[in-house]
Amino acid sequence: MRQITVFFTLAIAAVFLLSFNASAEPEYENPDLELKFNLKEEGDMLSPQTKLPSDPEATKTVNAQYSNNFGVVRSDRQPVNVGTWTSDPVEFGIAISIKSFDIWWEDTEGSDDSCEWTIKILVNDQEVSEDTSGCQHDGDGIAKATHNLATDVTLNTGDTLGMNLVYEGWDDIKIYYDNSTYDTGLNIVGKHNFFFAPTWSGSTVTIEFAEAWPVNWDTNLDGGYIMLMGDEMYMADNSKANVEKGNEYTLSTANGSADVTSVIVKWNEVSGNGIRLMMDYNSFDHAMGGNNTNGTAGNPPILTINLQKASGALGDEGGLLGLPGFELMIAIPAIAFVARRYRTN
Repeated sequence: MRQITVFFTLAIAAVFLLSFNASAEPEYENPDLELKFNLKEEGDMLSPQTKLPSDPEATKTVNAQYSNNFGVVRSDRQPVNVGTWTSDPVEFGIAISIKSFDIWWEDTEGSDDSCEWTIKILVNDQEVSEDTSGCQHDGDGIAKATHNLATDVTLNTGDTLGMNLVYEGWDDIKIYYDNSTYDTGLNIVGKHNFFFAPTWSGSTVTIEFAEAWPVNWDTNLDGGYIMLMGDEMYMADNSKANVEKGNEYTLSTANGSADVTSVIVKWNEVSGNGIRLMMDYNSFDHAMGGNNTNGTAGNPPILTINLQKASGALGDEGGLLGLPGFELMIAIPAIAFVARRYRTN
């Protein structure tokens, strides 16, 4: 009789804890992360979405404008509009800091480094800043030029972010963009993502998050931009992961509240130990130590999260006293952000 009483007491306590957890505001983290907002070929979009490494880059030829005096002397060069790229409307209000602009380009006529680039930042198609700087490289071959920016912008739900690019020079050039390698775009720091407490139960790991600018996580799984890594170089199989529409939340933010719909990524048949989520929007070094195989410094992901497996009272296969569906959710820790990297180049 005493064993039965203890059994039901624990079961009722578990139900109470689960009910309390469901009614309270969900546990989440909203860290500062730096994302690359790529210039996209399709629809002239500005987006954190990156193509797969096997996908080709986009190119655009920009013809210099100037007066050609008898075909001998060039004078009176003019600015040339390269293009305008605009993001999707933001899903929730966010304050962002635009740190820099990277552009891959080459001079197709010679190597004249006396050009100028003008970068204009737009909110809802209205200009909010303008920066002008030199070539940053001489154009001899394809290379990346980085232009430092310092523009802070607050976006409300539904606002769009854009940029306009202008080139002024003596030579025709070609720019390279919309590619995993040729990552032409803006480097932007902000609280782009809400991360909810992950779950690891049995052989299933579930990650839930909401994004200010949603991207295609099926593509990112295929590209290995998000991975589950473990001890002894264990790597979960992304082909056994699926992406689902998540839950709707109203979350507290610094300037009010945000209505968000989450994304859920779920891995099945996870068998490793010491599991970590390693997440980015582009390729990164999968080595735990952050080094490439040749020993040089690697490119770590923008975010690494340590996971802890849920334990039932009588084991780790999901169940209070062996009852399915009664996991001790209080055993799931808060998200531990063990690595963040702000990219400046």
